[in-house]
Amino acid sequence: MLLPELAPDHLILLAFGPGKGELILVRVPPDGWMVVDGCGAGRVDYAMKALAYYQARPRIVVLTHPHDDHSRGLARVIESATPRDRKEVWPRIGMVLPPGDDVSGRSAGFIAGVTRQAIAAVEARWSASPACRWDVNAGDLELLGDATLRVLSPRSDVREKQLGLWQAREPFDRNVISTALLLTWRGRRILLGSDLVEDPGDGWSHSLVLDPELGDHDLLKVPHHGSSEALHDEVLRPRARVPVPLRIFTPYSSSRLPRFSVGEGAHRVVSHGGTSYLTGLPRPHVEQSGRVEARALAELATHDAIAFDPMTAGFPDCYVLVSIPPDGGAPRVVQGPGSVLVVR
Repeated sequence: MLLPELAPDHLILLAFGPGKGELILVRVPPDGWMVVDGCGAGRVDYAMKALAYYQARPRIVVLTHPHDDHSRGLARVIESATPRDRKEVWPRIGMVLPPGDDVSGRSAGFIAGVTRQAIAAVEARWSASPACRWDVNAGDLELLGDATLRVLSPRSDVREKQLGLWQAREPFDRNVISTALLLTWRGRRILLGSDLVEDPGDGWSHSLVLDPELGDHDLLKVPHHGSSEALHDEVLRPRARVPVPLRIFTPYSSSRLPRFSVGEGAHRVVSHGGTSYLTGLPRPHVEQSGRVEARALAELATHDAIAFDPMTAGFPDCYVLVSIPPDGGAPRVVQGPGSVLVVR
C-alpha cells in the first residue's frame, strides 16, 4: 500500500471518495492534521488506513452532518485519537448537536447505524472532556497550526428550525445543516463545501454574507457531490487572484451524482472554469478504474459506457491529493487510481 509522500512544508489536502462517501484529510505543516467526515469500501475504513500510513494524530475531527455516507469510520477515528489516560492530547471534535438526550431514540427513522455510532462517540468525548467540544456555530474560528478555520454554515436560525423538525420526528433535509468550512493559510483559501445546499435553505447565500468573496479560493471541495441544488454562481465564479482554481468532486453512486450533461451540476461547475477532478465516477466502488484517468466532459455525460481494465484493487484508491507550497507557487496535484481529471 502506497500513498504519496508529503512535502514537509506544504499544506496537504487529501480527498477520498470511492463511489459512496467522502473523507477529507488536511495537514497543515508540520503536523496539524484534521479529519472531516469519513468513508470506506468493503471492510476498509479509509480514514484509519490513511492516518496510520502517515502516522498522523488528528488535532481536529468534524462530522459535518448526519448522513451515513459521511460518517463511516469516524467513530473509530475518535476512539483512536482519544486515549483515556491522556485527555490533554484529545482533538477538538466538531458536530452540530442533535436535539434531545437519547442518541438511539432521537435518531430512529432518520439515521443509519454508522452515523449513530459517530454521534455517540462525539457526545461521549464531549462529556468526558468538555475542552474538546466544538459546536461548529456559523462564524466560529478555530486554529489548526498556523491556519485558521472559519465555520460558514448553518446559520443559527436555520440550524434551530431544522433541529426542531428533527426533534419532532418530522422530515427535514439534513444537508441544510451541513457544516461548510473555509481554511486560510498564508494567503491561500481552501473551501470545504461538505453537503451544504442552496436549495432548500439558501445555505450558500447565507455563507456569502459571512464572506462575500467565497469565489476567491484556491481549491473548492464541491458541495453535495456536485448536485445542481448545492451550487451558487457567486461561489463558482473565479476571482482575479486565482483565475484557475482547483475543484474536487466526490461521487455518490446511488444518486448518480455528479451529473455531467449540459445544465447539470458538474457541467455547470466545469463551465465556470478552473481545473476539475473526480475522486471516482458515480458508480459502485468495485467498478472504479484501477488507473489514473483523464476524460472529456462529453464522455463523462455517458460514463456508464466507459469500461475500465483493470478495475480498482482497493485502497489506496479514489483519491486526489493537493500539495500547496508556502511560497505562493502552483499547487501540485496527485491522482490516485480511479480518480478522473475532467478535460474540457
